[in-house]
Amino acid sequence: MPSPAASPTKGASDPKPAVVQRSVQSANYPDRYWHLSNGYVRLDAIGSGPEQREDSTFTLVKGLANSSCYSFLTSDGTYLRHRSFVLVKQRNDGSSLFQQDATFCARASYSGTVMLESVNYPGYFLRHERFQLKLERYEYSGQYRADSTFRLVEGLA
Repeated sequence: MPSPAASPTKGASDPKPAVVQRSVQSANYPDRYWHLSNGYVRLDAIGSGPEQREDSTFTLVKGLANSSCYSFLTSDGTYLRHRSFVLVKQRNDGSSLFQQDATFCARASYSGTVMLESVNYPGYFLRHERFQLKLERYEYSGQYRADSTFRLVEGLA
């Protein structure tokens, strides 16, 4: 399979963004989902409580910096963005930097999974490390690919 980093432009098989409620499930830890915790995004096992499920459900909207990509809107109207290469929840300040930091392009991977590439750091993808979501340069390793592939599933909330 060619590296997603080798073809940073949008391909015909890349998923198309739409405004929908989604949760983001880990490919290599399918019992864990993106979850807001103290302003950070972690990969957690989600219980049946409504607050936990709401904090793991996002509205996918057209990317703030690129309408062919995604931005993730939280239930309280904030966005997910990378800041210092860590995925966090913050209010949109209207700046170009914020819009770029909050935009991720889905790159088709394997078996219905996607990798999410930063619009302002081509070749850098969201991955989990010790269950913390970070932005890291693409690596040619099985572990990196496993930690950076996700399924956009029906919202848990």
